Amino acid sequence: MLRGLDVWGKSDGEPTIIKAADRDALSGSVTVYVSNSLSPESHDRLRSVLDNFDRLEAAEVVDDVRVTRWPETVEAPTDGPAAAALACYDEFADAVGADTLEPHFEEHSGEGAHERTVEFADICVAIRDDGELTGLYPRADEGASIEDCLTALAAGNPVENV
Repeated sequence: MLRGLDVWGKSDGEPTIIKAADRDALSGSVTVYVSNSLSPESHDRLRSVLDNFDRLEAAEVVDDVRVTRWPETVEAPTDGPAAAALACYDEFADAVGADTLEPHFEEHSGEGAHERTVEFADICVAIRDDGELTGLYPRADEGASIEDCLTALAAGNPVENV
């Protein structure tokens, strides 16, 4: 009987152990939000995050991980794709409080015709169950990093923190 999967992929050469037996797959959907402007370091981190989600999908722990791009900064009000990103930020802030999103997200008072400016996280993971936000990484209030999310998913631990 398969009890777990040893999957190589951590940067320190240690395998990631994915608990595959005696567990249910994550019931919600996973979206990885990615800034349109990533530094080389953030590109490396994104590749690691996506590789880990690929392994979790292969182990049937998660299903249908979606990647969505968003702008680095949005000045509101706005329309088009920037408005969708802003609505996503507002959903996060309503669910957990804007303070818990800092320093990964930053909201500032706007100037001129803009009411506010929002700077978006380079990488963010949202977990939704039936469209309702149930997990959000990273968060400052819980010290919840994206890596914490990946580790919890691999171990079969809950990732709902909203």
